[in-house]
Amino acid sequence: MYNKKIIYGILATLMAISLILGFIIFYLQKANELKVIFLNIGQGDAILIESGSNQVIIDGGRNEELLLERLGEFMPFWDRTIEAIVITHPDADHFGGLTGVLKNYRVENIIKTNAESHSRAWKSLQDIIAKEKANEIKAIFGLKIKFPNLAKIETLFPFQEVLQYSKNTNETSVVMKLIYGKNSFLFTGDLPSNKEDELLRAGIDVKSEVLKVGHHGSRFSTDENFLEAVSPKDAVISVGKNNYGHPTKEVLDKLKRRLTRIWRTDRDGNIVYQCQNADKKCQVFAR
Repeated sequence: MYNKKIIYGILATLMAISLILGFIIFYLQKANELKVIFLNIGQGDAILIESGSNQVIIDGGRNEELLLERLGEFMPFWDRTIEAIVITHPDADHFGGLTGVLKNYRVENIIKTNAESHSRAWKSLQDIIAKEKANEIKAIFGLKIKFPNLAKIETLFPFQEVLQYSKNTNETSVVMKLIYGKNSFLFTGDLPSNKEDELLRAGIDVKSEVLKVGHHGSRFSTDENFLEAVSPKDAVISVGKNNYGHPTKEVLDKLKRRLTRIWRTDRDGNIVYQCQNADKKCQVFAR
């Protein structure tokens, strides 16, 4: 009888140790893992970058309910903190959904330029940011975001402070490059071709495995020279269905001529890049 109890006790202890070791191994693996998720939020941009328990969101689409729904699909329900939000420029299809994030999550840092908008939606967002008391950081060339797994986001544009009220807010778009070992992603907001050319003339290294196509595939972005410099294997177009004629045939043809694999949120849904560690290429799938 006592022998059986001892045996059962040993087995229970071994099982508990196995479970603990399993959880430790699981979380160590997750700590090194990086995910880049282009969220399907209709017309607009919303990108979730996850590294372990750290999240960075670049833009938030137009609809706060839809953005919260998408975040709920990928973030664990118990994680109510977002380490940083990047607002590339003050266009509603890039910042509108972020009001819901600020109301429902603790946001530690907000990264944006000094570009402003006269719209009510932008004023409302600024009021919520002020209440959140997040650390506000100026988005400018040289700013870096570093993750514990050594992934990093570098700010490539703008080179200096932008006009507070610009006639073309797209020209103030923040451009960022995410680097994780062999993997690289270029996020361009709505940057137009004349500013793409400015990046190239400055000698900025824009070469990347994955390009978030500028301005949803508008003909005013993704110049041939810029595309040559980036040389992407994949191009992701964040776009809604039947909105503003995006993406244009002109841009799609440029990508096809380069044999670039094209992903579109309006057709493919959420585009997920899962990177297990810095030594391996990211796996991509639509969800």
